[in-house]
Amino acid sequence: MKKILWLLVPFLCAPAFACDETCKREAAMQEHGVRFSSYLTASYCRDTSVDFLLRARDSLANYKANNLPTGHKGGMRNIRNFLQQRKQWLAECDEYLRLTGQGRVFRDEATTQQILEAIDAVSNELERLMGSGSGVRVPQSQVAGADQRLDLLFTAIDHHRTELQLRGQLVIR
Repeated sequence: MKKILWLLVPFLCAPAFACDETCKREAAMQEHGVRFSSYLTASYCRDTSVDFLLRARDSLANYKANNLPTGHKGGMRNIRNFLQQRKQWLAECDEYLRLTGQGRVFRDEATTQQILEAIDAVSNELERLMGSGSGVRVPQSQVAGADQRLDLLFTAIDHHRTELQLRGQLVIR
């Protein structure tokens, strides 16, 4: 009977020793000397990532199809700001998840870097186009670079999204 009791003690005490989200946050802040914003949680970061994979991707595809060909610099500036804001959110989440030992914002380091670098490439190309020439429009012949960089971003996003769906980690309804 004593042997059975000693075998059960670790299982009964395990919840008392488990480290939840708050515990991981506090340990990471203390260990790395950083302070995380109160809204940062694994759930928030997961929602931010999925929102980017689904809604932001759709918005960018709509822009590429309908507005990029016009070459309007105002639209380019808005999309660049949109991408920079999303990248900032994703990078903040990635840092939080990495330091708290809860993974990466896009499953692994390679995928995360690939998507963030693709965002930077699109953003830099849009900035280059906005600075070229005078006027409020860019000639359609110069828009091809941004079009190609958006395609590379879409490829990276779609590949990651498909991987998540195959693993059953992303369900689209």
